[in-house]
Amino acid sequence: MAQPLLLTYNLKPGAEAGIDRICRDLGIRVRAVSPGEYALPIGALAGIPIAKAATHDALSIQRFDDEMLVMCHMLSNELDAFLKAMRAANVPRIALKAVLTPINVAWNSSDLHCELTREHTEMQRRNR
Repeated sequence: MAQPLLLTYNLKPGAEAGIDRICRDLGIRVRAVSPGEYALPIGALAGIPIAKAATHDALSIQRFDDEMLVMCHMLSNELDAFLKAMRAANVPRIALKAVLTPINVAWNSSDLHCELTREHTEMQRRNR
């Protein structure tokens, strides 16, 4: 299995420092995704060869400023340890989080951001 990897988007300095420290302690590689890479499939960003990935014009991709995390190649115990360590270290809350799945592996970052935003909005509405 590939080394655990965390794709990060638009992290603010406080969150970035805490997450970098946690990932170093847990043996999780961190890869900051730049807006110029938002058109690439999430799987490709995670090092997975994507044979039939849709190609997108980088200029047509919706950019975003929200912080977002994508957890890749993590077993459930690694995922749990990472999330628990974030809470214990009082890392500022990042609302948009996803796990790399067979469903989203071919999505681009913009599409994933749109879906996570929609889900987050729906969860907030239900919790009111």
